[in-house]
Amino acid sequence: MPAGPLYDIARIRTTCNAPGAQDTQAQTNRTMALDWLYRLDQRHKPDHPMHGLYTGLWQDFQEKVKAGL
Repeated sequence: MPAGPLYDIARIRTTCNAPGAQDTQAQTNRTMALDWLYRLDQRHKPDHPMHGLYTGLWQDFQEKVKAGL
C-alpha cells in the first residue's frame, strides 16, 4: 500500500487487547481512525448524502486496503 492517509490509518492499532473497554488506547485509536475516514470521505460537508453518518466507513476502508489503494 502506498504512503498516504489510508496507509497511516492502517498502521494504527484499533484491535482491543483487553476485555471490554479496558484497552483505552485501542478505543481512542478507533475513534480517531473513524473521524479521519469521515473527513477523507468528505461526510463533514452538509451536502454529502451520508453527512452525519459513520455507516460503512470501516468496511469501505477495508476494501480499499485489500485493493491496495
